[in-house]
Amino acid sequence: MFKVRKVLNNNALLTIDTETQEEVIFIGNGVGFGQRMNQQFIPRDGDAAYRHEAKVDLIHAVTKNDPIYLEIASAIIDEAKKEFGNIDTSILLPLSDHIAFAIHRIQNNMVISNPFSHDISLLFDQEYQVALKARDIIEQRLHIAINDEEVGYITLHIHSARSDDKVSEGMLFAVLINESIQELEETFSMKVDVHSLSYSRMLTHMKYLIARTKNNEKLSIDMDEFTKNQFPQAYEVAKSIIKKTERALNKRIEPIEIGYLALHIQRVFSLEKN
Repeated sequence: MFKVRKVLNNNALLTIDTETQEEVIFIGNGVGFGQRMNQQFIPRDGDAAYRHEAKVDLIHAVTKNDPIYLEIASAIIDEAKKEFGNIDTSILLPLSDHIAFAIHRIQNNMVISNPFSHDISLLFDQEYQVALKARDIIEQRLHIAINDEEVGYITLHIHSARSDDKVSEGMLFAVLINESIQELEETFSMKVDVHSLSYSRMLTHMKYLIARTKNNEKLSIDMDEFTKNQFPQAYEVAKSIIKKTERALNKRIEPIEIGYLALHIQRVFSLEKN
């Protein structure tokens, strides 16, 4: 049984589960219409429920922004569920907060910068496709268009909902990638084509390198000596990137990873040289 705590608008309602004492946000067409504080509420089929522990006071969180942003975030989560199945729906509030702030920046002509939006689109392609649908949802509801930089940020929120990574970790990964590419460009005195297949493959490799490290998995074939002898420059860059990544993750990376990363770096270098 649920009891109404606050009617947010006709389509959003804050309730309390009287059995578990959890606070539950219900979002659905007309879900708040005719409801009153402290009265019993019976959910309908199709109403989206977002649970939060009662020790967290949601009143301020759900009233500081227009409830339309909760509706938009819920619609985006629905799209993510269609794509990925079960996801962590606790992104509802941080995602709605982010969208509200993004719209505020756009309306006030504030510069929105995300230098890693292209990298994010390559690393988290499936999440990025959902974020593109999120852009359409925002434009349909608010008649405001967000740019690719904001699509990148929404991608990270969606990624955090389907993995152990939080948005900060996803952003850290994007920063690491960007710094690594800068190091590669400086070492080889070249400009990397971020749209090339070799670059995309290197990003994917680094993504799984970090996943292997976090899961304590190890590659089976050692290419270390081969790449160290054949491609010494690429090997030194790879070793530098691995050390930097170790510091960022606060976790040791198996030395065997250096050789494989060096091969990907060499492919990028060879492509640009040719």
